[in-house]
Amino acid sequence: MCELLENWKSCFLDHRTFRRAKEHALALLVCLGRRTISRSICVLGRQFQNWTPEYKLFSRCRWKTHSLLDAVLEHIPELLSPNQPLVVALDDTPCRKTGKHIRAAKMLRDPLSPPYHLNLCYALRFLQAVMLVWPREGSGAARAIPVAFDLAPPVAKPKRPRKPGKQAIRKDWAAYARAWRAHRKNLKSYRKMQRQEGLSAQGARLLNKISERCHSVAVWKDKILWAVVDASFCNQTVFRLLDPKIVLIGRVRKDIRLYGPAPPIASTAQTRRGRKVSYGPLLPTPEQLRQDDATRWKKCPIFAAGQSHELNYKTIAPVLWRSGAAQRSLRLLVIRPLRYRAHGHTLYRQPAYLLVDNIEVPVAEALQAYFYRWEIEVDQKDEKDLLGVGQAQVWSDAAVERQPAFHVAAYAALLVAAIKAYGLNHAEAAGRLPLWRKRKPPTRLSVAHLLANLRTEIEKYETLQADKKHKNRTAEFLADALDGHFGKKFPITARAIMDNAWT
Repeated sequence: MCELLENWKSCFLDHRTFRRAKEHALALLVCLGRRTISRSICVLGRQFQNWTPEYKLFSRCRWKTHSLLDAVLEHIPELLSPNQPLVVALDDTPCRKTGKHIRAAKMLRDPLSPPYHLNLCYALRFLQAVMLVWPREGSGAARAIPVAFDLAPPVAKPKRPRKPGKQAIRKDWAAYARAWRAHRKNLKSYRKMQRQEGLSAQGARLLNKISERCHSVAVWKDKILWAVVDASFCNQTVFRLLDPKIVLIGRVRKDIRLYGPAPPIASTAQTRRGRKVSYGPLLPTPEQLRQDDATRWKKCPIFAAGQSHELNYKTIAPVLWRSGAAQRSLRLLVIRPLRYRAHGHTLYRQPAYLLVDNIEVPVAEALQAYFYRWEIEVDQKDEKDLLGVGQAQVWSDAAVERQPAFHVAAYAALLVAAIKAYGLNHAEAAGRLPLWRKRKPPTRLSVAHLLANLRTEIEKYETLQADKKHKNRTAEFLADALDGHFGKKFPITARAIMDNAWT
């Protein structure tokens, strides 16, 4: 962990800012309760000092969040197997807010609302991209390491002019008519900006930036990036703005209209007038293909939900999606529901329909990449529930955008350090398990285990510092290494962690 944080040195202009960033990255991970900057200050033992420099780290100091994540991205190639494709998953996530002075906070759709009733929430919207790390040998769970966490506010909708009251005169009604005509004109520009600066457009631009950042790494210079997305990022806007070198694997609706490739020129009439034929005959929709008994189901082994399954699927290639991808050759994948029992419920009961933006991509790897996309949902749950990303009470424009991304960068460094230290799917370092976990032990270390191990290492360091005559040379070397990374004194103590756990 300390070695990864040392790579942040080139991201800051001043060594004091770099030292403060390292300390806050560690404090935000190990502190208890809400992850606010004030609690981070208490963990560092600076609650009786001037706290202005701690807040200025996120509001005024000059540094970029992508540079912190790039320092973590440079360590990911050694975690991947040579045969694994370069897979990135993309999704949006809201961070709830209550302050009315946060400029980027808007009323958004609540993703936890039931399907029969739409709820709204006041929150910040972020776009998160993660790099999927697969097991080197055999099948097993993957890890999602964050590589981007960008603020993606929606386009502001123009407000309707206020209608005059009963006591209004003719002059007021004339002003209202002029305001209404201007409002209609603003609405047209608003609809245009929605297509150019909406969530789909911001997601496509973010994928293009990630592709450039990956190609800047020497090992990935010639690798093709795969982007696994849900239905909100598989549309005409994304296909129009996305780099053609990126392979998009996205979920689509069951009723889209697909066409076959255009017939050869020799088979068409030579005297035909008009524009060139670009689309062939109309193909069945994904739902019709699923119900078609003439097309047989194929089988493919995949790993999902903690165990291996035998997946049934149908495929057609090449297909053309006229209203979405224009003349791009796509592959359609129809996935039969797995329907397995877990925790008293039947999961994966609905079929899935995928489009792959390259017909040469192996079907088995594309299906496995789609099922590994679930790891981004696990990341978002851990970031909000265990790490408290978005709980810091900041309102300046710079801090609102950079503080959550800084928190996610520290989390990404923790994941990379854990894979290097413990491996991808090994749970030996979890320690003694509770009685209810002994029947079904974990297959890998959770984020809660990683945070507990980090706090334990801090406590061991304190014990070694208190007892100078300790005979364990390995532990003494660990203490000396921590001193070398953070200075003469480690910035966090176990006592400070417990003292800041206010109820």
